Amino acid sequence: MNTVNHTLALPVTPPLQSAGRVTHQFPDGSLTVESEGRGWHCRRAASCVIAPELGDYVLIASTDEQLWLLAILERAAVHQPAQLSVEGDLQIYSEGELSLHSQTLRMTAEEGDCHVGTMKYSGESLSAWVSLTRVVGQRAESVWHTVTQISHHLLRKTTHTEQVRAGQLDMKAEDYARLHANNILITSKAITKVDSEQIHMG
Repeated sequence: MNTVNHTLALPVTPPLQSAGRVTHQFPDGSLTVESEGRGWHCRRAASCVIAPELGDYVLIASTDEQLWLLAILERAAVHQPAQLSVEGDLQIYSEGELSLHSQTLRMTAEEGDCHVGTMKYSGESLSAWVSLTRVVGQRAESVWHTVTQISHHLLRKTTHTEQVRAGQLDMKAEDYARLHANNILITSKAITKVDSEQIHMG
């Protein structure tokens, strides 16, 4: 008589809490974590804002037959940049002061909107490359040791009064210069000189 042994396959119970290594990442954001000799399919908990990478040592826990990756215990690559990743918008709120300290600061966004009551900036150098700049305000003040401006076209319009006070004033046009007004007054304390090949008066 032949005897057939039947082996009953017991269901695998997910661990209540365990640690393991991330072995696979899926397009939907879920991961496979190897722990206790097998791979577990997990979802990243909302509180785990650092995006896990392959090889990271993580903490997983189960609830209602769902496995969750709760936290990253140890990064696989220490020098790999940590990425804060959340689904949807992210807001950082502090009732006190919010400080950022780093060797290098980089920001990339399709659109930016900044509202600050009073802003102060200090630095050694500031460079900006933009296609269009618009500044609208009530009053502008600037103090510089040296100002250099180079442009192909410059248009400046003052509806009321424009005043220039200079130690020496030198104006030069390569081709054509025109000064026109209803009334023009030219005065000097010492010498007034007009020099040209032709001078037309009237």
